[in-house]
Amino acid sequence: MNSISSDILNLLNKKQSAAFEVVFNIYYPRLVYFAKVYVPDYEAKNLVQDAFVSMWERKPEFLNEAQLQSYLYTNVKNNCLMFLRHEKVIKKYTESSALQKQNLLHQTALKQVDTTVITFQEIEKIIEQTLAELPERCREVFVLSRIEGKKNQEVADELSISVKAVEAQITKALKIFRLTLKDYLPLVVFLLFINK
Repeated sequence: MNSISSDILNLLNKKQSAAFEVVFNIYYPRLVYFAKVYVPDYEAKNLVQDAFVSMWERKPEFLNEAQLQSYLYTNVKNNCLMFLRHEKVIKKYTESSALQKQNLLHQTALKQVDTTVITFQEIEKIIEQTLAELPERCREVFVLSRIEGKKNQEVADELSISVKAVEAQITKALKIFRLTLKDYLPLVVFLLFINK
């Protein structure tokens, strides 16, 4: 279920801007979706951009995509935590206690999100195993839709089935994935559950 080829990763390690752009285009929407769970939409975009700027300036090297994912998610997680701490100080005397409690809840939830390399490797194994166990038609539809990124109409045309059948198979697959990935949802929701 890797999104980045080893060639792109090698070019990224060689500090090639084209490879950085590919990584940005793939991970930016995923990271914004992740950050928006904890911070306002407009801030989520800024904090994710800051994480990419930091990566470009520091130019770390990655052995595999799991390390890249861990690095990016950890940076975004830390950026969100810093933002929430800063907001807490600024709004201490001006905001209602309900918003302060929500801010504290988001900080606590973020601290518990595991963004280590091992976590991303575990997620990948669970996704691959779950995918292998899906009924054949369900797996075909899911791979075309969520992994290859095709629109529902394109999937329907390719498999000679109705769009309704495509939607039903995706819904079936997502229910199964929600169960198998319940402990990792904040990190994988971008991949599996965003509507196409």
